[in-house]
Amino acid sequence: MEEAHDLKLALDVSAQDLITKMLLKQFPDHAVIGEEGSIGSAQAKHHWIVDPIDGTVNFFYGIPHFCISIALRETDKLVIGVIFDPIKDELWSVSRGEPAFLNDRPIRVSSRKSLSESVVSVGLSKSARAIEAGLKTLMR
Repeated sequence: MEEAHDLKLALDVSAQDLITKMLLKQFPDHAVIGEEGSIGSAQAKHHWIVDPIDGTVNFFYGIPHFCISIALRETDKLVIGVIFDPIKDELWSVSRGEPAFLNDRPIRVSSRKSLSESVVSVGLSKSARAIEAGLKTLMR
């Protein structure tokens, strides 16, 4: 049963189609696993994992907090990850074994050791069951 807020926009599908075409043009022997469907062989050595609009509900309601998320898995290891926030024009990227970057500038995790010195943000899912599970995790 589909949740009341589980929106699927035509833009999700067309954005994934565009990303898939671009990836497979450059890497024809790879496969693409997407939120809106998959293309290519499950036996391919390389799988691109695509969420064309990560935060569809936010996008739909005009909340400027969504992004495009893409990762590359080689066999059983994630080797590349990119997240693009078109509102802030921020590109987050990382390659396995390398430093992470924000718009070509290296980034690092905070050196703070205490929760009282930190800011914590969490997103919760749409179903009551998923929210309950997320709150348990947050409480730990």
